[in-house]
Amino acid sequence: MNFNSFNPPYVPNSKEKLIIDIINNLCIQSDTDMKIAPLSNRYYIVNKRLQYWIKVWEEGITITNHKFSFTQKSITKFHSELINIIEKHIEESRLVFENTVFENEINLLEDILLNIKSSTL
Repeated sequence: MNFNSFNPPYVPNSKEKLIIDIINNLCIQSDTDMKIAPLSNRYYIVNKRLQYWIKVWEEGITITNHKFSFTQKSITKFHSELINIIEKHIEESRLVFENTVFENEINLLEDILLNIKSSTL
């Protein structure tokens, strides 16, 4: 018995594929800010340079710039797909941040050790 026949993998339609591509490409921009509002379960993607603001919430997605606003209600599987994409990008950006902070901590500790050794009486 094949369980996938009862619950086949989600296949986005052409509009949803475009939305996924927009989110992926906006998230890889270095000046894109991604935020989660945990109490309201909303996700925000903002790129001021490109003037795009995206909100993903329980019932859908809104993509806005200074000329238009696009809103689409989404089904649960598509919504989950969007959340997974956004969370993946947030985790990747946090990993880069943590690696930078860790490198700075190592440099600081090495500087402290060097300072202590050089001031030995």
